[in-house]
Amino acid sequence: MRNSMNIILVNLSVADLLFLLVGTTTKFVNVIYSPVVGDSFFCQCFLTIPLVNVATFASLLFVSLISVERYIAVCKPHQYLQYTCHRLTLAYVTCVWISSFALTICLLPSTMDFVSVCIIWPSTSAYANFPAKVGLCEAISDFWSSVNECVQIFPFFISLLLNILCFVKIMSRLYAGRVLLSFTARQTAQQDSQVKRRHKHSTHAATRMLIINGVAFFVLATPFHVTSAIQFFENYLSEWSCGCRELKDISVLLLYVNSAVNPFIYGMTNRTYRKAYYSVFSRSQHSSGASWNTVATTDDQNNRRITNV
Repeated sequence: MRNSMNIILVNLSVADLLFLLVGTTTKFVNVIYSPVVGDSFFCQCFLTIPLVNVATFASLLFVSLISVERYIAVCKPHQYLQYTCHRLTLAYVTCVWISSFALTICLLPSTMDFVSVCIIWPSTSAYANFPAKVGLCEAISDFWSSVNECVQIFPFFISLLLNILCFVKIMSRLYAGRVLLSFTARQTAQQDSQVKRRHKHSTHAATRMLIINGVAFFVLATPFHVTSAIQFFENYLSEWSCGCRELKDISVLLLYVNSAVNPFIYGMTNRTYRKAYYSVFSRSQHSSGASWNTVATTDDQNNRRITNV
C-alpha cells in the first residue's frame, strides 16, 4: 500500500486530524471558558485559527491532488508512472503543505487583532455568570476582512470545478471500459492475464473509492462555503439579508463530519482497506500478521510487475 495514492491519503488524514483536534479542542475550551458564543481568547487569534486554516487548505488541496492523480491513472495510463513516481509525489505533498501555510499567512491580518469588549448584562440571575469582558478575533481593517472571505471562498469553488471536470472524465472513461495498460504492461499481461485483471480491478476499486471520497468532501463542505459567500455579499448589500445563521451553524458541524468520515468511506468501498483494518485491529496477533502479509504480498507482486512498465 506504499504507493503515490496512499502517500497523499496519509497526508490528507494528517490534515483532517489537525482540523479535528485543534477545532474541537478550541470549541470545548470556549464552552468551558465562557458562556458567550464567539468569546475568544488571545492565543486563539494567533495559533488555533491559523492551524485550522492550514488544515482546511491542506484538505482541499489534497482532495484535488487525489482527483488529478486518479485522472492521470485512468485517462492517461501511459504517463502515470512518469508523473506519480515516489519522488514527485513527495514533491507534490510538500508543495501542498507550503501552499497551505502561505495562504494561512496571508490571512493572519484578518484574525490577529484581539479586541476586548466590555458588556453590561441585564441584572438577572440568567446572566449572573456572564463575563464583563468578551474577547474577539477581528481583522485589522475591513480590507483584510474581505480578503479573508475571498481567500476562503474562491479557492474552494475553483477546486470544486476542477474536481467535477476530473470526475466527469474519469467516469466517462470507466464507463467506456477503456482503461488501458501501457505497451510493456500489455506484453506482460499477455503472459499472465491474471495480473492484468488484478491490476485493472485494483485501479477501478481505488478510483471508485476516491471518487466517492471526493464527492462526500464537496457535499459536506459546500454548505459552509455557500453560506460564507452569501454573508460576504451581505456586507455590500445592506438592504438584503438571507437570515442563514442557523444554516451556517449546521454547515460548520458538517465540516467536522467531513474530516472524520474518510476512514469509513475507505472501509466501505475498498476491500484492501478492510483487510488492512482487520489486520491492524484484530485481537489475534498471529492472524493479524498473516492477514497483513497476505495483503502486502499481493500488493508487492502487483507493484513489481507494474513498476517494470
